[in-house]
Amino acid sequence: MDTETIIFRYGFTEEEAEAIQKAARIWAERVKHHIEEVIEAVLHILSAGSSEFEKLEDLRKELEEIGRESRVRRRKMERSRARAIEQRYRAEIHRVERERFYRRIYKPP
Repeated sequence: MDTETIIFRYGFTEEEAEAIQKAARIWAERVKHHIEEVIEAVLHILSAGSSEFEKLEDLRKELEEIGRESRVRRRKMERSRARAIEQRYRAEIHRVERERFYRRIYKPP
């Protein structure tokens, strides 16, 4: 996308458009560098043989174990999230009732 398109279509100034293009170029270079690193790592694994695949599978299993949360912890997080949502809901009800004191809002049991 050229500078004129950025300026006219999105309403940026010329300096802002140039800054956006510069940031996009820097970001694209970083992404390109990371992709090249990934390709090199995959080619190294493929050229090494089956022992590297076994190591990679072991690493994947370890990462899955680390990423897994216990059921108790997950339920505790869900309860605390539900409690926070309920508090916000009740605060909103009280705010509306203070504004229109003659009108009651249905509150679920």
